[in-house]
Amino acid sequence: MRCSSGSGDLLEEQSGFSAKFDIFPITLACLIVSMNLTVMVLFICNRALKTVTNSFLVSLAVSDLLAGLIGVPLSISCSVFRDNKFCPPSQLIWRFISVSTVLHILLVSVDRYIAIKYAIRYHNIVTRHVFLAFTSLAWATATFVSFIQLSWREHASLDDEDDNEDTNSAQTIYELTVFVLFFAVPLCIMAFTYYRIFVTVRYHERQIWRYHCPSDLEQAQHTHHNTAQRRTAIIFLAMLIVFIICWFPYFILSFQERFHDNDSLSAWVIYVVYYYPRYFTSLSNPMLYVLGKRDFREALIQAVRRTNTRRNEIRGSTTLTALHAAEQNGGALTNT
Repeated sequence: MRCSSGSGDLLEEQSGFSAKFDIFPITLACLIVSMNLTVMVLFICNRALKTVTNSFLVSLAVSDLLAGLIGVPLSISCSVFRDNKFCPPSQLIWRFISVSTVLHILLVSVDRYIAIKYAIRYHNIVTRHVFLAFTSLAWATATFVSFIQLSWREHASLDDEDDNEDTNSAQTIYELTVFVLFFAVPLCIMAFTYYRIFVTVRYHERQIWRYHCPSDLEQAQHTHHNTAQRRTAIIFLAMLIVFIICWFPYFILSFQERFHDNDSLSAWVIYVVYYYPRYFTSLSNPMLYVLGKRDFREALIQAVRRTNTRRNEIRGSTTLTALHAAEQNGGALTNT
């Protein structure tokens, strides 16, 4: 059996590049890089996209970009070479990405809660300084959580079948702590947040219908605003659900490795159920908010239209130049 190092300690005797296992993540990595770069380019080139909420999403896109540029290549390299140069860094980067992703989704969830619950004071509460402070904290926390493992695994080797008992104990405590603090607790907070978001949106809708006439223009405006807020919240909730589905098996595998309870699992099960899904989050996140959020979707459509217009202009210019050259050549032949 051939196994990648995503969570870590399982590596079997067989190594080398395997098309049936490695082609899919390579393809996925290319899609991850292209989608997240698209998000970043759209954000940079469109003034209308430069909101605080979208800034959180772009910070998440940078984290997801690392999965395609560094995480997937390191995982494949670890599987191919089974070397300490690739496997420990692969474990660190994927731990970093998991913590970074959940913290960024937590930030956008809280941002939406404040925008709906405290709509009038939102721009006074969530400022650029607040954004910079909390995103910096998210990146610093993810870095610390991933690299703290080096303090007890510095001398660990891939060829050691039995780790030092203290190292095993420390790693088990670490896995449990990370699962609780950066999976279970954030999920509970976000579950409560989205519950409050949808309750608040529903309350606002009832108030609008109660105090405004059906033909009231102000009612139509408020209804449109509430609908937009609801759709945005649904997109972020979908991101959270995808994260749970894709990363929960990875955490389970970490515990199974700690207690040596996955020897009976086949290579296909480990890859398809445990490893591949975590790659998918870094692709689904940008797809959800680029195709789901109206501002990103409109910016993408405009960019495609501009590209097509320029392409047609270039083609038209080339055609006119060719016709003009042909006319001149024809005139020259007539004169001779």
